[in-house]
Amino acid sequence: MKLIVYFVIFLVILVASAYLVFLNHEPISLLLTPQMGEYIYTTYPMPLGLLVMLFFFAGLLFGYLLRMFLK
Repeated sequence: MKLIVYFVIFLVILVASAYLVFLNHEPISLLLTPQMGEYIYTTYPMPLGLLVMLFFFAGLLFGYLLRMFLK
């Protein structure tokens, strides 16, 4: 029963993530450094929704790993 609940939660998060990426499909680039002369360093253009979801899941992974190491 617990596995079914986890699977349903996973599906809800997956559908919400896909919907967020669908709504925010405009590509953006993050500026990594200020402009130094004629050079400016940015990330590859990617959809805003995908970038938000990547940072969200990276935060979940970081929190999970931190909890494992501090236990």
